[in-house]
Amino acid sequence: MAISNLLDTSTVCLSDVIGNGKIYTVPMYQRDFSWKTEHWEDLWNDILEIGKTENVHYMGSIVFQDMGNKNFNIIDGQQRFCTLTLIVLATINQLKLLISKNIDVDNNNERILLLEKKFIGDKDPGSLTYSAKLKLNENNDSFFQSNLLVFRPPTNINTLQDSDKLIWQAYNFFIDKISSHFKEEQNGEVITNFLNRLIAEKLMFIQIIVEDELSAYTVFETLNSRGVGLTVTDLLKNYLFSISTKVDLPHVKEKWKKIVDVIGLDNFPVFLRHYWNSTNKLIRQEYLFRAIRNSVKTSPEVISLLEILVENALLYNAFSNYADSFWGGNKELKRRIKELTLFKEKQAYPILIAAYNNFSENEFEKILRFIIVITFRYTVIARYNPNLKEDIYNKAAIKISTKEVTDVSQISDIVKTLYLTDKDFKHLFSSKSISTKRGKKLVRYILFSIENHLNHTDYDFESNPGTIEHILPENGNEKYIDEFPQSIHESLVYRIGNYTILEDDKNRECETRSFGQKKKVFQTSQYELSRQVQANDWTPNTIDIRQEELAKYASSIWRISQYD
Repeated sequence: MAISNLLDTSTVCLSDVIGNGKIYTVPMYQRDFSWKTEHWEDLWNDILEIGKTENVHYMGSIVFQDMGNKNFNIIDGQQRFCTLTLIVLATINQLKLLISKNIDVDNNNERILLLEKKFIGDKDPGSLTYSAKLKLNENNDSFFQSNLLVFRPPTNINTLQDSDKLIWQAYNFFIDKISSHFKEEQNGEVITNFLNRLIAEKLMFIQIIVEDELSAYTVFETLNSRGVGLTVTDLLKNYLFSISTKVDLPHVKEKWKKIVDVIGLDNFPVFLRHYWNSTNKLIRQEYLFRAIRNSVKTSPEVISLLEILVENALLYNAFSNYADSFWGGNKELKRRIKELTLFKEKQAYPILIAAYNNFSENEFEKILRFIIVITFRYTVIARYNPNLKEDIYNKAAIKISTKEVTDVSQISDIVKTLYLTDKDFKHLFSSKSISTKRGKKLVRYILFSIENHLNHTDYDFESNPGTIEHILPENGNEKYIDEFPQSIHESLVYRIGNYTILEDDKNRECETRSFGQKKKVFQTSQYELSRQVQANDWTPNTIDIRQEELAKYASSIWRISQYD
């Protein structure tokens, strides 16, 4: 179905949105109020700017699901709506202050009643509670309705849950701002117009009304809403909770909380996609919600999915932290995970999840090493397009998860396409430049890997005190100007062949010296990489020759023997 058939779009002001008896509800399980001081400040400054220029200000898109009878679910926009309601309440409070000073009491009371009816809702004559225009989620609505909308301070702020504290802090933030803004103002009409004409008429939204949550998600992926917006996390949570039975719901909530506590809300969609792609055909992020909705339709299926995600959350989290206790005392695994993190290699997560869940630790370690070597050759050095890599890893992950392959050698055959031949790798490595301004840690990794290969040591590239020495100085030096004029200096100073490792004091000693003087210092170093620098002079050609030699070492270090 085309998107044009899924939604109704219009440009509206706040008065348009809240008028004609419409009721807006934040779905029960959507995230809590989360706007913080920087968001409140931005909104307040936008309002002040409107007051100065009298121009309209666009607040981005808001997405509603039409539930019928003038009832709408807020799919995207709850943070803005809640915050604007707090500004309404703070403005009404300012009118109450005028009344407390016996200023134009009758007119100000009438203004308050009209503002409350327009922006807050109708008050029940018996209970004196509001049939509110805005209802928040299950965690925030009780405090919002029972305290804020009736101007009742909480009995004990310290006992409030964090998101309710945040709402209370936001309310008081706007109390202070409006009180300061109208410090000298005694006219209730001016204060009322600030809300009723400036805020309500000049804040504009792109209003999108959709048929259902699936339509909302299709739209949402193309939108860039202001502030803390809706994510696949919110949509999935709403969906999974809504199809869970009352009996299962407490368990579903508990498992959901465990996952989010480990992964974090922001990382959840990426984690979910990587897990999904470890067992299913490769899917892009924008189609993930649809795929899960089509696959998970009953409460038992919700429980099953969340149980699997709980089991994999700790594994996934550990992929980005070699020191995580998940890896125990396995030094080799920790070394490989450190490399995985250094390379920022996340496309391999699906195959690694599948391998960990289906193979022994020893076999998983072998596959992890395949991934490291392939990543170094294919991504770090060659910088090839990652799309092929993601596709091949997905196919391998599915074969592992479905037990179609049960042996590491079979996996190596599948991913072999990504392995650069020695000829191609040496060629690309021989001309590689990596700036120490942006990739210092990567340069250290490469140099110490070669050093360990040459010197049969096991130096850690992060903790070893050795420093990177630019043989051709990074900041230029008159002793090198003949061979390296300014026009070619930048293109050569960050070549791998121009780097070596030195003790810190020796590095400082070499800082202003000529190459001939440096070479004598190199011979006293504990690092074989420096002792091997034997050239008579240092020229662009010398760098080429040395880097070709380093490329030979690199092809031996980052190698998968069965591919050669």
